[in-house]
Amino acid sequence: MNELTDLARVRDDELAGRASGAGARALLASVTAVDPDEIPHAVPAPGNPRRRRTRRLLAGALATAALAGAVVLGPSFLEDGSGPATSYANSAIEVRREGDQWIARIRDPLADHALYTEGFRAVGLDVELTLVPVAPGSVGRLVKVGMRDAKPPAPGDVVGVSGDLEPAGCTLGHEDCALTIQVGKDLTGKVQLSLGRPARPGEHYQSFTVATRKGEMLAGVRVDERPVREVLAEVHRRGLKAVFEIIEPNADGNGYGMNPQRQSDPVGDDWTVWEAVADQPGVVRLLVSEKRVANNPLYGGPKPPEDTSE
Repeated sequence: MNELTDLARVRDDELAGRASGAGARALLASVTAVDPDEIPHAVPAPGNPRRRRTRRLLAGALATAALAGAVVLGPSFLEDGSGPATSYANSAIEVRREGDQWIARIRDPLADHALYTEGFRAVGLDVELTLVPVAPGSVGRLVKVGMRDAKPPAPGDVVGVSGDLEPAGCTLGHEDCALTIQVGKDLTGKVQLSLGRPARPGEHYQSFTVATRKGEMLAGVRVDERPVREVLAEVHRRGLKAVFEIIEPNADGNGYGMNPQRQSDPVGDDWTVWEAVADQPGVVRLLVSEKRVANNPLYGGPKPPEDTSE
């Protein structure tokens, strides 16, 4: 399943026009009868115009009534005239301060990652964001978080980092559904994040997602500690394909190793399946071993219960 086909792609060089000042926005309001406050990213900067920063252009197109009053906004650097920017947007990302959080909304999940970094830096955050293909149940989740050079937070500081879909539980590609990142206002240092996006056909998932969980390809079935033949029958019944990862459990069943040179070995029908992992759309990866041990080597004992409903 790939929800990205419904997403519109916009390039900066397709956006025309120059920044509009307070007077131009007032003219726009009179021509189009639209409140300027309702126009995304067209926030008037109060104070003396000479004090406004000009490090970046506010790109937009002011249309006349004959052109249906359309407004197209490109990269924008918005300030209140007295301090650092509190909002920034380009074709790939919008970053805006909302209360104690910086909220980043992804406009283009397939954009050059440098555009995401640009958005965070524009508001004073050193955040390096990449979007990686994941199984459907992990879309919108952070699959990697790394931090360095961060100062110890003081009492009351807001420094949390999280990822989500907005609104929660929505389907990416549908109207008003967005990938978001939340960053606490007091976060310092360099932050490296990987956020899950839908995979395109043929892309391997870059997260470890158990395929039997709710909403995943093998939801509703237990595969652990069953012979390969039984699990393959269920895989094929669902119209899926399977690939194998051959593991070598420790003798006591606590942990395992993996020999890359054995991965092309034929897998027997009577081998044991220890887990099924989402590999790519329509494909599950079965972790199997030739020898059976007392404990599930991935969990050091029986696999914990999980929600496996359809």
